[in-house]
Amino acid sequence: MRKFVFAAAIVSLAACGSKEEAPPAPAETDYTGIGDTATGDMTGTYEVKNADGSVVIETINADGTYVDATPDGAETERGTWRQDGANMCFDPAGDAPEACFAGGAPGPDGSFEIRDAQGNVASTVRKIEADAGNAMAPAQ
Repeated sequence: MRKFVFAAAIVSLAACGSKEEAPPAPAETDYTGIGDTATGDMTGTYEVKNADGSVVIETINADGTYVDATPDGAETERGTWRQDGANMCFDPAGDAPEACFAGGAPGPDGSFEIRDAQGNVASTVRKIEADAGNAMAPAQ
């Protein structure tokens, strides 16, 4: 994306000496792939505020597993995760089907929206620091 912005800037500067007006640069979208959202390393602990108002603390592990918990630490779900292009897919243990999501660009506070396959906002996510004394940290 930076190469595109740089190239657009050069084209705009070159157009300054011309009487013809340069076409406007395409608008940048705030919707990106999950890997772009968290600098490519998705491991860590996240506060997930779902569209229904519920809050889940999700820990994404480097070994391809994840654990969801309530804010007070009670485990609610676990399973495996994988990155599929711009999407992050979660496959819960048991019979529940895998679900894939795409992420939006981070806001000023680092939080970003997650959208389902239909493009609906499913949750707002922000990375948090988990420690043993923090009630927000999920049980392991």
